[in-house]
Amino acid sequence: MSQSNPKLQALSQMMMEIESRLEGLYGELQNLQMLKEDVEIAVESMESISTGSTIQVPIGSETYVRASVVSDDEFIIGIGGNYSQGQSKEQAKIILTERTQTIAYRMENVSKAIEELKAQGTKLGQEAQEQLSKLQ
Repeated sequence: MSQSNPKLQALSQMMMEIESRLEGLYGELQNLQMLKEDVEIAVESMESISTGSTIQVPIGSETYVRASVVSDDEFIIGIGGNYSQGQSKEQAKIILTERTQTIAYRMENVSKAIEELKAQGTKLGQEAQEQLSKLQ
């Protein structure tokens, strides 16, 4: 790149910043998708559990213990800030459904931000091409 064209250098710098921000947003979108799938699996799992059934309960480091379900209408659900609370099955499903909707809304916002950055990147790319054409 030519040292004599500061506008071209500035465009290049802005394009690199956009690329970096896009990488972060793609990562955030991927994390949100995994979180959404995790919540959806929890809701599906709640439906398949019945009193007296035996399930595997994770205890950490890919280690599980088999346990018998005492009641299929009592669930402990995270409510934020590393706190959990007992809920009925219906109340837990409502909370998880709301959580899924919140995640979907965040995913939508991140996707919009990605599209806006892509549009900015395209515009900057066109400006850079124009600057390169002027140099030739």
